[in-house]
Amino acid sequence: MHYYLFVLAVLAPAPAIAIVVLAVRLRAAVRQGGARALAARTLAAWRGGTGRPVWPGLAAVAVTTGLLTAGVERWFLAEVTDGLPSGFDVVLLSTMLGLLAALVCATLTGLAAAAVARARGFGAGTVAGLLALAAVAAGTACAHLPLRATYLAEPDIFPAIVVIGTGRLFGPFEVFLAALAWALPWPVLGAALAARAGTPGRRRAIRDTWQLMVDLAVADLPGHRSAWGTALRAELAAIDPPAERRRFALGGVWAVLRSGQPRGAWIMAAGTAVVVGGGVFAASRWSLAHDRGGVLGFWTAAPTVLLLAITLTTAWRHRSFGSGLRVGALAGLTAMAAVLAVSIPEAVVWANAQAGYLSTGDAVPPTWQAAVLDVLRPEFLTAMTVFWTTGAVGGAALGTALSRRPADTTALTG
Repeated sequence: MHYYLFVLAVLAPAPAIAIVVLAVRLRAAVRQGGARALAARTLAAWRGGTGRPVWPGLAAVAVTTGLLTAGVERWFLAEVTDGLPSGFDVVLLSTMLGLLAALVCATLTGLAAAAVARARGFGAGTVAGLLALAAVAAGTACAHLPLRATYLAEPDIFPAIVVIGTGRLFGPFEVFLAALAWALPWPVLGAALAARAGTPGRRRAIRDTWQLMVDLAVADLPGHRSAWGTALRAELAAIDPPAERRRFALGGVWAVLRSGQPRGAWIMAAGTAVVVGGGVFAASRWSLAHDRGGVLGFWTAAPTVLLLAITLTTAWRHRSFGSGLRVGALAGLTAMAAVLAVSIPEAVVWANAQAGYLSTGDAVPPTWQAAVLDVLRPEFLTAMTVFWTTGAVGGAALGTALSRRPADTTALTG
C-alpha cells in the first residue's frame, strides 16, 4: 500500500497543479473576451514564447542534448563492454542517472519558463518552457534512435546485459525519454510562479541577464523579507558598469539562497533525521526478524513522502516556493546523514547474522566491510537523491499553490 502512496506523492502533485492553473487561465480568458480573445492571447503567447532570443536558445538546447546523449551512450557501451565492476551495478546507476537527468531538465525548463514569463507573461513562458522540453526530447531522440535501430537490427554486436524492468540494453535512455513526460507540468508551474500580474502577452523591459537573475531570486521571498528583495532590485538598477552589476547580482543571489531559511528550519531538519533514522532501524529489524529482504524500498519511499509533507507545509505556511525548497534541502541532507548513520551498523548486524545485504537481502556479504560498502553504493545514493528531490519539489509546488489567497490569485494565474 505504501508504494501506491509513494507513487501518488511523487507523480501526482505537479500535474494536478498545472491542470488547475491552465483551467483557471482558460476560464478567465473566455470570460473576459470569449473564444476570439482566447485565440488572440494564444497567438500572442506563441509569438512571445518563440521570439528572440528564445528560438536560437531552443536550437542550442537540441544540439547540446544530442551531443551529450551520444557521448553518454558511448561511455555506457564502453563500460558494459569492458565488464561490470564487481559489486557495482552500472545499469541501475545509469537508470537512476536517467531519472535524475529528467528531473534536472524539469528544473531547467521551469526556470526558463519563469525567465520568459517574467519578461513576456505567463503564456509566453509556458510556450518557451514546453518547447525547451521538446528540444531536449528531439536532441536525445536524434542521437539515440539511430543507435537503437542498429541494436535492433544487429543485437549480436552489442554486449548482452539485462536492464532492470526492461530487459533491453538501452533501457536507461528510454527511461529518460519516458520520464520527460513527468517534466511537462514544470514549465507551466515555473511560468505561473514568476509571471507578473496583469501581463497577458505584454512584454516587460528586461535590462540584462543580471537583472533577470536577481528578479527571479527575490520573486518568491517570504513576506517578512520582500522589502529586502525590493531594495536589492533597486540597488542593482542604480549600478551601471557591467562588471559591477555582475558582481552585485551574483552576490545578491547568493545572499538570497544563503539567508533565506525560514524560522524553525533546523528544528524540522532535526526532526526529520530522528524520524528517518528511527524508521530505518525499525524497518531493518522487522525485515531481519521476518525475512522480508532489505530496506532499499524504505530508503526511497518513506523519506520521499516525509519530505513532500515538510516542503508542502513550509511552502503553505510561508506562501513561498523557495522557502519550501530550502527547508526540504536541509531536511534532505539530515535525512541522508541519518540513513547512513543507522544503515552502516545495521549492515554489519545483517552480515554477522548471515542474513544478506541490508539493501536487498539477496546474498550474504563475504565480509562486514563489503556489507558497509554496499550501503554506500553510488547507484543507491543516486536513487535516494532522485526520489527524495522529486517529492520535495512536488511538495513545495503544491504548498505554494494551496497557499494562494483570493487576493493573490493573479500571482499564480493572472
